[in-house]
Amino acid sequence: MLSTKNLLAIVEKQKELDSAIISAKQLKSDKTIFSKKIVALLVELGEFINEERSFKYWSAKPASEKKVLLEEFIDGIHFIISIGINLDYDFVSYQFAPVVKNTIDLYLYCYAQIAIFSKKQSTNNFKVVLDGYFSIAKCLGFTESELLTAYNEKNEVNLKRQDSNY
Repeated sequence: MLSTKNLLAIVEKQKELDSAIISAKQLKSDKTIFSKKIVALLVELGEFINEERSFKYWSAKPASEKKVLLEEFIDGIHFIISIGINLDYDFVSYQFAPVVKNTIDLYLYCYAQIAIFSKKQSTNNFKVVLDGYFSIAKCLGFTESELLTAYNEKNEVNLKRQDSNY
């Protein structure tokens, strides 16, 4: 899904963003912030699913354009990587293990795995969440290049937001 090199580059940028947020908001990175990141991941996954629209059996309206989908997906990546950083997850050793399901089953799978992770915050459970989330990208045909570009663009926006007291 993402090469180790690109995944580690994202991890480093996420560390910088997390540090900027903690500093700008004068927060202490603690269990409460960690729990809020898990909730934020659930919310961002829902926002992405809402834009992708495949669950909307009652609607003929197509999915949002790919750029919008990528931006929403990347919002979730920001939180999932941040969670992994807080967990001291070993991103260097991460090997993507795709979950082969259709989009609807992947969405349900991810929600379920995030809920399991929220109760037992282990590195094994985190890897399952990460695999599920990256499997959505694979299922929808997002390329490594698209993910990297979208992450970098959104990360820049997020950093600027901290400078402007967002």
